[in-house]
Amino acid sequence: MKINKILLFSAFAATALASCGDGFFDIENAGVATKDQIDEIGSSSPDALIKVVEPLMLGLNNYTFQYNTQGSSGLVHGDFGLMSVYHLGDVMNDDLAFEVSGSGWFTFDYQLDYWSQQYTRPYFYWNFFYSIIGKANDIIAKVSPDVTDADLKAYRGEALVYRGFAHAYLAQMYQQTYIGNEDAPGVPIVLTSDEAETAVAGRAPLKQVYAQVEKDFKAGMEALAGWKRPNKTMIDEQVAAGLYSRICMVTNKWEDVVTYARKARQGYSVYTSSELLADEAFNNIAAKEWIWGADITAETTTKFASFFSFMCSYDDGYGGLVGQYRKIDARLYNSMNPTDVRKRLFKHSSTGVAYTAQEKKFPEYTNIKFKKVANWEADYVYMRVSEMILNEAEALAHQNKNAEAATVLKELMSQRDTKWNLQSVTVDDVYQQRRLELWGEGFSLFDHLRLKKGIDRNYEGSNHLKSVRYTIDAGSWYFLYQLPLKELDNNDAIRASEQNPTPQESKFK
Repeated sequence: MKINKILLFSAFAATALASCGDGFFDIENAGVATKDQIDEIGSSSPDALIKVVEPLMLGLNNYTFQYNTQGSSGLVHGDFGLMSVYHLGDVMNDDLAFEVSGSGWFTFDYQLDYWSQQYTRPYFYWNFFYSIIGKANDIIAKVSPDVTDADLKAYRGEALVYRGFAHAYLAQMYQQTYIGNEDAPGVPIVLTSDEAETAVAGRAPLKQVYAQVEKDFKAGMEALAGWKRPNKTMIDEQVAAGLYSRICMVTNKWEDVVTYARKARQGYSVYTSSELLADEAFNNIAAKEWIWGADITAETTTKFASFFSFMCSYDDGYGGLVGQYRKIDARLYNSMNPTDVRKRLFKHSSTGVAYTAQEKKFPEYTNIKFKKVANWEADYVYMRVSEMILNEAEALAHQNKNAEAATVLKELMSQRDTKWNLQSVTVDDVYQQRRLELWGEGFSLFDHLRLKKGIDRNYEGSNHLKSVRYTIDAGSWYFLYQLPLKELDNNDAIRASEQNPTPQESKFK
């Protein structure tokens, strides 16, 4: 893979570093510094190094919601960073239904036809996460593990967490799930920004990939311990703990899931039923449940090429004005009790809600969860308290601590369904609540993969488009990607024979 090893400073950083000496950049072009020069800055002045690393850290955070991460020359309205990843996973599952097939953005994902090596999607996913790894490696290389400055130490910690997070999400989409496939070829592990080294990295076994992921997370959390972040867009120790709990769900380290999910939500509280239905519940980073997210502003909004363009039924985007509404699967919706407040996050005539004139025009089952914010400035939620409660409850159920799992789950359910009062819950009970609570937030495909579940869109009363009423078994390669052709063409360490299989089975049964 091609990961740029040259550091390009922002104008701010270049200006700030001018005080280091008028001749500092004489050797290189203005705005460019070599690794040796960076090392010299770090050893002589931590304050100066912060002015180098801070813009890099900001750039890494902002990359998670950047438009056109793959650098395409044409329109790529389906490429808006991390929320693209989350959305494509949701549409590949059976919990989200399309009203119409649309103009192409996410349509092939919905059809599960975007897996092949020559297609855009495998390259987008690969490039997005390896770009995160490259940006993280730039920071890690510039900040010594022995640094004493609190902010520099935290930036290194954030970068380590990003690197572990990215490797883990790559492993989940280019190989079958970890359990039962520990020795299967995963993805290249990239721990340097040296282009010559990264261009010839082979597929490491999954157990090796996840061992490195664990190492990065543990080191990252240690570096972040005690650091107070300035805002929710940055990864702190609790965000890192929450992300690590996700990884442990994949590797079935259930005790660790409990430990880190609890740590992640400490000091945060779940939405009440009224707060869940508030306009700002899923579009405002200041909302009380949010642990981590992206703060979208007038300067950073990507408008039509954004998550809310597709998921907000009210706005002038694809999911609203164009009519490509995102709907909840009918069977999943109908599984909710009449007393479940989450039914009101979707338009349905049975709720008795007094809908607005606009909402009355929405098709049945249309989501009204993601509300409009003026000027396309709706924020992106990456992690919230409810997920951590669900992680903890599921992990307890996997350990046969079913009563304890019910107690944890009740923290959430007491604010969702007044008639819910189970004294013991199974893994499937918790999973059902994950599907409802986290609908549209990017978890459904990754949950299906780790739990080894298939999809079933073909049932009586299905509201999926007739052309995609698939029934596909767990473990199908339709749910995963082949390695992108660009990688095979440019990486001699990966042979064509190591490519992932071509799915052969019919999607219809």
